[in-house]
Amino acid sequence: MSETSTAIDPRATLAGWTNGLLGMYLADINAIPDDKWNSSMGGCSRPPSEMTAEVVSLLDWTAAALQGDARPATEEELTATAKSDCSTKEGAAAQMRRSVAAFTDALANASDETLGKSVTAPWGLTAPLFTIAHITSSHIWYHDGQLNYIQCLLGDGNYHWHSG
Repeated sequence: MSETSTAIDPRATLAGWTNGLLGMYLADINAIPDDKWNSSMGGCSRPPSEMTAEVVSLLDWTAAALQGDARPATEEELTATAKSDCSTKEGAAAQMRRSVAAFTDALANASDETLGKSVTAPWGLTAPLFTIAHITSSHIWYHDGQLNYIQCLLGDGNYHWHSG
């Protein structure tokens, strides 16, 4: 008998990846110096706190959409609420944990019909909700790469989430 898996559970796979990304992101939050958390690098980049607020707000929006509330909102409207919660590294880490848990719980409980429903995301893309959920998860990695780059600009070339 073959040991090869013949089916993939897309909800569990995406939730597992999202939780892995959370671990990486939390390690990189910790690696940003406290005095740089709310600072713009070079005067034109967004501070790590604001990037994190964006990640949290998209996770929250998508969790709500997975529960049937795909409310229209601009990215700016969504992020404004999360900015104060993410103004400290500790607050940002807590918000990341909370929002990933809400997202993965909503994903696990979404019906196939819900995942296939087309919605319009805050940045204007209309797509099936599962596609939006995948983008939401990948969005964590995108901004984690920015945190890594900020660390490099500050002289820290380590991968803080790397176990090897």
